[in-house]
Amino acid sequence: MKISPVRAGAHIEGIHWIAEYAGDVHEIRILREGQEVDIHDAPATLFGDEENAGSKSCADHRAAEAAVLAYLRRFVAEHDAEE
Repeated sequence: MKISPVRAGAHIEGIHWIAEYAGDVHEIRILREGQEVDIHDAPATLFGDEENAGSKSCADHRAAEAAVLAYLRRFVAEHDAEE
């Protein structure tokens, strides 16, 4: 089952970050202030079993956004630690 694109964003330490999940290629694109920073293969466990559970509800979409936002926050923490 194909998941619609999921986009989540956050202001972290004054910088606007966005993560976009593309279900057709199972990738997450990371943007900082509108500029692409990186593209990662999404973890296989990003959505757990929900991805294969059937039709999506609003709660499922919110859960997907929360998963993408959690991924974004983890990426930013690791990215800032490297700098």
